[in-house]
Amino acid sequence: MKLYNFGFGPYPQRVNIYLAEKELSDVQRVIFKAPTGKTGWPPAEIAAISETGSLPILVDEAGTTITQSLAILEFLEDRYPAPDMRGSTAAARARTREIVSVFDEALDAFALWAQYGSDLGGHDKSAYREVIKIGSEGYVQKLQLAERMIDHTDFLAGDTVTIADCVAMALVHYTASFYDVPIPTCCPQLTRWYERFATRPSAVCHDYPATQLRIAGGLMEQSSVVFPG
Repeated sequence: MKLYNFGFGPYPQRVNIYLAEKELSDVQRVIFKAPTGKTGWPPAEIAAISETGSLPILVDEAGTTITQSLAILEFLEDRYPAPDMRGSTAAARARTREIVSVFDEALDAFALWAQYGSDLGGHDKSAYREVIKIGSEGYVQKLQLAERMIDHTDFLAGDTVTIADCVAMALVHYTASFYDVPIPTCCPQLTRWYERFATRPSAVCHDYPATQLRIAGGLMEQSSVVFPG
């Protein structure tokens, strides 16, 4: 089984964190450098598998190709049920999926904000003030929802690591370390979880392209966004 992936980014990192927590040895990882321009991507190896060239991509021994990060996580959980990272009961699994959905929706909102509010997107920000507002406010609202869902446990969906932690960490670490967007102060439990999880070896990520990192930093200042207190 082979995984084609990048070393950073919210969708790739979901899978990278999961594999590190799961300690799977049967998945061969092929990590590419993120493209820095519009040319040279996708390489032939990826183009032969996916028309879009987006990563991650998982290909199993039978040639089954999976190109969506959440589907990859579900597929791997079905193939390797131990250690369990969905929940041991129907209620626990539903809880994990609920939290995953919240952070997936938060990512959609953040992507809208970053696309039109960051210098990296190349847009005239003054022409997209309403779009930036919708994206940034939607992102905060989803984090506030996650804050209300968190119980007083070590991890987001219980006492052990689940897919929910992988998805959440991939997002909030990316927003904080690439765009300089912190977790809002109105989400103290989420902040404490993040500070704990960020110390785990699975959360390490040092593969940001230097030029893109320099341009992306300071998203809140670039887009004139202020979080609620």
